[in-house]
Amino acid sequence: MSEFRRRDRQVVRILGLLGILLEGGRPTVRELAARFNTRRETIYRDLRALQDAGYPIAGDERGCMSRPRLAQNPRQARPDIRLSDRELDALLWTSLQARGIGQPFGSDLLSAAVKLRAMLSMRQNPAEHAIENAVSILNRGQKNYGPHRETVLTLVEGILRHRSTRACYSSPSRPEPHEFEFDPYRLLFAPDGLYCLGQNPEYGGVIMLAVDRIRSVSLLAHGFEVDPSFDPERIAEDAFTVAWEDPMTVVVRFRADQAPYVKERTWHPSQSFRDLPDGGVEMTFRAAGEFEITRWILGWGAAAEVMEPEKLRLHVAEALASASAAYLKVAANTDKPGVRIADRQGFECSSSQQER
Repeated sequence: MSEFRRRDRQVVRILGLLGILLEGGRPTVRELAARFNTRRETIYRDLRALQDAGYPIAGDERGCMSRPRLAQNPRQARPDIRLSDRELDALLWTSLQARGIGQPFGSDLLSAAVKLRAMLSMRQNPAEHAIENAVSILNRGQKNYGPHRETVLTLVEGILRHRSTRACYSSPSRPEPHEFEFDPYRLLFAPDGLYCLGQNPEYGGVIMLAVDRIRSVSLLAHGFEVDPSFDPERIAEDAFTVAWEDPMTVVVRFRADQAPYVKERTWHPSQSFRDLPDGGVEMTFRAAGEFEITRWILGWGAAAEVMEPEKLRLHVAEALASASAAYLKVAANTDKPGVRIADRQGFECSSSQQER
């Protein structure tokens, strides 16, 4: 975990701890540790941080700090948490971006954006700071999750409360939707959609459901225990996008004219680049998901060549040969001049030139 994420979690935990004490709560350190999913030593350290910040932390009648409380005037000690102008800008920017991907809480983001703009207008001229007038969102190929709001909320409740669900799922590989018990572990945002990781007790392993294919989902009365081997960070690290299998080391060479575009993006956390003498670039990464990796490579057309592994190289070659055969068949039946086709030697010419 990075230092930045650790610090953020500490800030959230300390503010949550302070909020409990300000409301007059008297939980034990053990209960606080369970609530914030941390160790008791961490809670004691957070209490000392609050003391250093000037909050009068006291223990029980015997002075024992295992049941902490605020010693005096707790409701007058509430901190004034304010957002800076930059933070308000960032939230408005994020709300615009999220509204552009058809996510399930679009209406809530709209109302939140109104409040954010109101907060900004209290500090500066709103006409000079209308970020919506400076940003446009281009939506292409995104799924609309607006109709799936209740599905998402039910899954979130099941995840947080460790409650099993009954899901009706429509899979492309099945002619009819089917129902099964599903223990939701974690929602996963990916470039191509929203998924839920979890376990089907009958299946006996972690599976992934596309949220938009869930026809209905309801909470069951009984709960579940998360499989101790479940590691969402490992899954996210191994997968190229969402599919996870045994990871493989992939080496792809890109043509010189495409090298700058390849190098300016993060395609996978494990990626590394090696410049080639001809101006091209060789990219190496380790990830799972042969279908997704193949589809990505094919998107580069003739500008990409798989070097390793051999199985993936053959898979891409077969896909390209199949596509080439389909286009050559269409081109052979086309009499229009100027239609560009490729002959079997790979030379590019027009159909009118071929006729001559």
